Amino acid sequence: MKKRISWPWILITILGFAVSCQPAQNDLELSKFLIDSIQSQTIADSRVEVFSIKPSYSDNSILLKGKTTNPEAIAKLLAQLKLQHVEFIDSIISLPDQALQGKVWGLVTVSVANLRSTAAHSGELATQAIMGTPVRVLQEENGWFLIQTPDKYIAWTTKASIAQVTQNQLNDWKSSARVIYLTDSGFLLDSPDIRGNHVSDVVFGAILQVESKTMANSQFIPVILPDGRKGFISKADCSDFKIWSEQVTPDTTKMVKTAFYSMGRPYLWGGTSTKGFDCSGFTKTIYMSGGLILSRDASQQVLQGTEVAANGSWNELKSGDLLFVGRAATAELPERITHVCMYIGDSEFIHCSGLGTVGVNSLDSTRQNSMPKSYKIVHAKRMIGSANSPVTFKSHPWYN
Repeated sequence: MKKRISWPWILITILGFAVSCQPAQNDLELSKFLIDSIQSQTIADSRVEVFSIKPSYSDNSILLKGKTTNPEAIAKLLAQLKLQHVEFIDSIISLPDQALQGKVWGLVTVSVANLRSTAAHSGELATQAIMGTPVRVLQEENGWFLIQTPDKYIAWTTKASIAQVTQNQLNDWKSSARVIYLTDSGFLLDSPDIRGNHVSDVVFGAILQVESKTMANSQFIPVILPDGRKGFISKADCSDFKIWSEQVTPDTTKMVKTAFYSMGRPYLWGGTSTKGFDCSGFTKTIYMSGGLILSRDASQQVLQGTEVAANGSWNELKSGDLLFVGRAATAELPERITHVCMYIGDSEFIHCSGLGTVGVNSLDSTRQNSMPKSYKIVHAKRMIGSANSPVTFKSHPWYN
């Protein structure tokens, strides 16, 4: 947990700078100090907010360059600099960038968009977004978009993965007829025939816009992708998105069944689709089948739901509860969550482990499939029916 710095300490530090530094260096160091202080106080999670500001000395002024999604933090920074009589040039970009000219929304147009920590294919895979997912477009840089997904996660993806749209175009998409693909994986075909050529692959959770009403008894639905490509998808593999989002409930029996479809699938760091999962991407996908949008990472998911008092016996656990593995807080160290699993009953849980694949382990140390000895369950959380339950597709304003 980041340590908050009180403003009296800032004033003490300012006095120290005044007597020990040259004016230019003093202003630069003060600016850095204020930036760090405001960041620690206002940015709770850098995965869902951007605050990247760097000061430099230029032409007798402090040049502030960088970007942020938090205008209040910038207003506070500029006010403090003025209060301390620091001359500065504000070159900070507020996101979404005005250079996007109003096209600050997007729709994922490939089966799975890979989102990376930097604007490069060599960047770490941070997360994924599935075809038809609505996103906020924050910035463009050298053929890449900085985007924010519905779970608020921010990362970079290629421009080719996103169809930019305006607010009005997004509204049109939200009011259009759409279907959600509810089979593990398949293909969009160029004709209403299983022998048709592939237009694109699709994975579980893809949202496709219906081009026109289907013929009676037709086995296929004509759809159109955000980038204009058209094709046909098996009707048996889809549901009407509006009806599905309004009626779907987190049925744990069905969620466990969905989880078992991925047994043996290999671990993929950053994966959140049926093409590959990491631990939290796996639980996120399973909960998506129940109409809930979990946060992206395990350390974020643990902040949702209601604590289950396991008391070491696990008798209070119910199927669908999430178990969080890591290090409990101590006097010297903060809590650290490193892994998440889903309880499925009878002391067992299913998870996607970096040690191997999607599999089942037991909390019972006497069983052959007992969990690794290195695992320490720090929290057990109930997401279903909780006052702090994840947002639903039905209630998320980006979808409906």
